[in-house]
Amino acid sequence: MRTFHIAATCLIFWGVVSVVSAQKEAPDAKDQPPAKSEVRKLSDQHPIWFDPSRKMVIADGEICLRKGTLEMFACLQGTKEHESIVSLPIKAMMLHAGLNAIGAVEGKPVKFSPKFSPATGEEIAIYVQWKDNNGKTQIANAKDWIRKSGGKETLQTNWVFAGSYFWKDERTGEEVYTAEGGDLVCVSNFMTATLDLPVESSQENANLTFEAFTDRIPEEGTKVRLFFVPKFKKEGAKPAIDEDNPMPIEKPTPMPMEEAKDKPAPVAPPAESDKE
Repeated sequence: MRTFHIAATCLIFWGVVSVVSAQKEAPDAKDQPPAKSEVRKLSDQHPIWFDPSRKMVIADGEICLRKGTLEMFACLQGTKEHESIVSLPIKAMMLHAGLNAIGAVEGKPVKFSPKFSPATGEEIAIYVQWKDNNGKTQIANAKDWIRKSGGKETLQTNWVFAGSYFWKDERTGEEVYTAEGGDLVCVSNFMTATLDLPVESSQENANLTFEAFTDRIPEEGTKVRLFFVPKFKKEGAKPAIDEDNPMPIEKPTPMPMEEAKDKPAPVAPPAESDKE
């Protein structure tokens, strides 16, 4: 029910393309061999897409932090850039709906009482793609940009699709997807996270577990493209990107939002009445 709720809400508010129908096909979609790639928009106003054949969600953003302790790997634009490496100008529910549309199933957020219980859900690998100073396309596993505080050991665990939750304002009746506060891809455990780590990781400032691996991260302001790739448990399932040897994905790819805006609109043919 929660999966349908997310997809339906996105459809109503942000014009998601075919998410609900894609979600109905999602369980069988895992069993299908990769077909010709077809990147579909999740929003006309936000740079986020899903690829039902290659089973991944794609989102554009930028580097917002290279040095310091972390609570997030990626946050929503205008929220937690001071403790996140990447900022994305999207809505958290769009990522949730996109993952549902490619067959990923959300689990449950972390619980802290009566005892700690880690977040659960589909395992999600994340890759970052950008162009270096020479214009060459580079790609990295997001885990390699995160290390244990004060050390060199990088993050060893992929994220899980915890799925956050809805909170209802009793005064207005409005339901709010709590990850919209910024908790999109967390490295500290939050009940509100869309993606969280399946291990215990403190959110207390004095005990933050992870920090940015500065030497590996491009300059702040660098435009990046994130690929969210589920690692389905089904035997023989092959992710779109090889985690041991990730290669840049060049084609087909969605058009960046700024390019789409600059592209001239097609000229409509004259109406029949104008020809006479």
